[in-house]
Amino acid sequence: MKLIFPHKEHKDFELIGDSFTIGSSDDAAIKINAIGMSSIHATLIKDGNDYSLKIDNPACMVSVNGRLVKEVKEVRAGDLMIVAQVHCKLEEQTAQKQDENRTRIRMALPKFVLRGVSGVYFGKTFPLRGKTSLGRHSDNDIFVNVDGISRKHAVISVLADSLEIEDMDSSNGTYVNGKQITKSKIDIGDEIKLDNIRFLIQSPGMQLDKDTQKFKTGDVANAGKRVNKKERFADDSSGSGGKWVAMIVILLVVAGGSAWYMGLFQQVAIFIFILTSEVYA
Repeated sequence: MKLIFPHKEHKDFELIGDSFTIGSSDDAAIKINAIGMSSIHATLIKDGNDYSLKIDNPACMVSVNGRLVKEVKEVRAGDLMIVAQVHCKLEEQTAQKQDENRTRIRMALPKFVLRGVSGVYFGKTFPLRGKTSLGRHSDNDIFVNVDGISRKHAVISVLADSLEIEDMDSSNGTYVNGKQITKSKIDIGDEIKLDNIRFLIQSPGMQLDKDTQKFKTGDVANAGKRVNKKERFADDSSGSGGKWVAMIVILLVVAGGSAWYMGLFQQVAIFIFILTSEVYA
């Protein structure tokens, strides 16, 4: 919270502390030289998140939103206070500042991200810049609030062209690709495991493993369809071949019967034997 002067005749005053005297004296916390201002004209008091304006001398003119203060008056952000003839207000520090047409600097994307692949952190992404601490305490850069994770479990450091992870004497250990480590270099694709919580080192924009798995599953299904088509083609081909053989046998039987009837059975039988041998060869 700060005290501002809408008419800009005085500099804004940041309220750090619990009590702020207002007056013309050098001993006043907020010194204001103005007509009618007493050496200590009023006191602004902070109580938790609340503020109040207090006067000790009824002759000191103070008003809040147009109402005279007799002894103590509560004030809130935005209330207009007139101390002697000076206008002032309380303003939140988080109030939006006026755009000064300054060029906004866009933060560059990180080279590495940590993506959760198990438990409640599945699919969550954490950028890795500088040194990133992981642990169960809320002071960590990545707050992993899970039983089995130490208060400060591990630290990941971004190097020139790679990463390094260091276990911080955790109770249940830090693992890289299934192997317990004390300190180890890591790179894109490596799996980090803190107790039972698993993460992957990735670059921004990489897809989740589950998406890749779905894609692979689709390929398998399509491959199955292609195999079934081949099998059906083979079945159709074998069925067609059987029909042709049966038709040839019927024709041969008919031809043999006609030859026997006409007395040419022996010559036709030899021809049928030769033809049949070539068909099954």
